[in-house]
Amino acid sequence: MTFEVDTNGRVRAVVIEAEGAASPSGGRFKIQLTGDADRVRSVVDCRRTELGFSLVFDDGRVVDVAATATGPGEWLLQFPHVDVTAAVDRRRRERAPSGGAAAAGEQRIKAPMPGRIVRVLVKAGDDVAVRQGLVVVEAMKMENELASPKAGRVKEVAVTEGMSVEGGRLLVVIE
Repeated sequence: MTFEVDTNGRVRAVVIEAEGAASPSGGRFKIQLTGDADRVRSVVDCRRTELGFSLVFDDGRVVDVAATATGPGEWLLQFPHVDVTAAVDRRRRERAPSGGAAAAGEQRIKAPMPGRIVRVLVKAGDDVAVRQGLVVVEAMKMENELASPKAGRVKEVAVTEGMSVEGGRLLVVIE
């Protein structure tokens, strides 16, 4: 499977291939990361966790990653020191005649994990662009800006600054 990963405007392709048997709970995978002139290859054991997954590298390093769906084919991946937005097959969706899956229907942005609302960047009635920041949530001592998965209008903002939220709580609705 191929993903496009955008880190601060730098887009890289990530190719993930199973090495042997893989199941929904995990397996062993070969990961190839490409972008600009660099190319990184790793083989990792991956196990599903309550908040996402845990990667165990051959050198013994372990990295836990929180994964939250933010829209059709888009994910927020929260690594220990960086947040990354990943899109699956974005080019195919953007070429779709109907405007792509990401443009279809109402989008409900939810808190990826328990935290505190640091900033609300939009209000009901605002027009937003794809990937425009909506809300900043502080979780695990990190600030995470949640972005709009599609262009549209803000239908509802269900939180206020300073509010504590549980994981999965509705934050913003985009129509």
